[in-house]
Amino acid sequence: MKTSLKLKFFCLFLALLFTNFVIGGVSLYNLFKVENNTSKLTSSNYASIKATNKMLQIIDEEAQDIISYINSKNPIYIRNFYDTNNNFHENFTFQSNNATEEGEKVINENIKSTYSDFLDSLTSLIEIRDSKGKEAALNKYTNEIQPLYEKLNKSLRDISEINDKAMTDKKDSMNKNIESAIKVTICLSLFLILVGLALSVKYINKFLNPLYSLHDDIIKAKEGDFTHRAEILTDDEIGILAEEFNNMSEKINQFQHSTFGKLLDEKNRSMTIIKSISDPIIVLDTNYRIVLLNDEAENYFRITQAQATGRHVLETLTYGELFDFISNVMDNNIEKDSKIMSFKNNSTIFKINLSKINDNMNKTNGIVVYFQNITEIKKVEKLKHDLISSLSHEIKTPLTSIMMGASLLEDSEMMESNKNFNKIVSAISEDSQKLLNLINNFLRYGQLESDQKLLNMDFCSAYDIINRSVEEYYSLLENKSIELRIGLQDNLPELHVDEEKIGWVLNNLLSNAVKYTKNFGSVLIGAYENNGYVSIFVKDTGIGITNEYQTRIFEKFFRANSESDGTGLGLALSKQIVELHGGNIYCESQYGLGSTFTFELPIRED
Repeated sequence: MKTSLKLKFFCLFLALLFTNFVIGGVSLYNLFKVENNTSKLTSSNYASIKATNKMLQIIDEEAQDIISYINSKNPIYIRNFYDTNNNFHENFTFQSNNATEEGEKVINENIKSTYSDFLDSLTSLIEIRDSKGKEAALNKYTNEIQPLYEKLNKSLRDISEINDKAMTDKKDSMNKNIESAIKVTICLSLFLILVGLALSVKYINKFLNPLYSLHDDIIKAKEGDFTHRAEILTDDEIGILAEEFNNMSEKINQFQHSTFGKLLDEKNRSMTIIKSISDPIIVLDTNYRIVLLNDEAENYFRITQAQATGRHVLETLTYGELFDFISNVMDNNIEKDSKIMSFKNNSTIFKINLSKINDNMNKTNGIVVYFQNITEIKKVEKLKHDLISSLSHEIKTPLTSIMMGASLLEDSEMMESNKNFNKIVSAISEDSQKLLNLINNFLRYGQLESDQKLLNMDFCSAYDIINRSVEEYYSLLENKSIELRIGLQDNLPELHVDEEKIGWVLNNLLSNAVKYTKNFGSVLIGAYENNGYVSIFVKDTGIGITNEYQTRIFEKFFRANSESDGTGLGLALSKQIVELHGGNIYCESQYGLGSTFTFELPIRED
């Protein structure tokens, strides 16, 4: 009968489940036992102590009522006495029925007898007070009633002590039971854990050994030995898999000896596909000799396949930069790489894509050089850049005039007499400033995109950069009642950066923090040294950014909040500036709690 792998693991699981069940059962039994003892401890004895304390309080009140009656002969004290007498009898009845400890019943009988004498003495005292006066009544109380009161008091305290001692004894017994239960549970748990561990190791190894054997067989097949056959060790799913593996190896072995012609056909088909591709392609061997040219490569470089085959690439294509790129990829064992180059006096721009050719042993047999023509794409990018620059400059001039006019109107006497006119002019000034910032961002981004060498590098302090940026936002922070905190590490090293452009980055991050932080929030700006970098961060308590948008916020024209102002260029511009400095920028945010933007700048040690 075949036993499936599923059933084997299920049986092992049941064994482990049984050990857990035993441990749980013993633990529950001990828990219920402890709970039962605790319940007993806090029930009868505690109730007796409580009743005894009430009776002690009652006889104290009754003794006080007797003395008050002797002194004043006011009948209200006698009524109070008999009222409390009922309470005494209720508690005494409860205590008599709740007697559980040795000697408790005898003391209860003494209390009953003594309290009865106590009541009888009160009756005679009342008669003496009425007939013989206060002095005789006091003598009666001192000689007869007070000894009875003291006897009652002692008996009640004896009962309380008996029950208190019983509670202490039960508590000690319960602690011993708990310690015993813990020891039993720990020993049983350790034993069952060891048993479960031993069973797991034994049977898991038994289950996995066939898999290890099959893995070794697969490695041999991967190395090309399809004549080897896997040993079938079990009759479960692994055994079936080993049998199917043997069938597969047999089929592959047969295929290897019968499909050589088909492989040649596949090679010819692949060469036909390469020949038909519309961009130039060159295939080289490991000695940089040309193996294959497609038609487009022949046309562009004006050389035929017959002329180029077997010749060194530098003999055919006299482009030193191209050869340096190819040899660097080969020498450094890089699988894939790409680079943009210009050919024929910059008339054609190619993106050179290199891909190494490896055999089944991961040995390099050659390299494919694919010339992707991106000339038209670059022309379109240049047109786009020229258009943006032209439009930005054309708009910026009249916009500056509008802002100057709005500024003059704000300073004129008309503003003081007409509040509506004041609002309109303020709106014009504010919107003009937003539009000017937008245009400046377009110009800055286009400038960096077209010429990434426009950095005026110099040494400066992180303190100065932060202080200059913060000064521009004090009024806005005050208007929104936002708390600004600055936390800078002491003795930060100087940075070798373009101070103006890093200021753009910090201003943009600070502007976003203030913009998306609600009134009475807070913004923290700080800097610290970390592994050869100076990290500058802006942390706010604003609306935050959802996880799905955190990976896209540095893309051009992307806005996480589609309802907000802006073009989505600010963070993209910041990222480009930081990366041009050899740094990195990233965001950590939790939606609804705020965001932290950090950019790192390398420390230059001169």
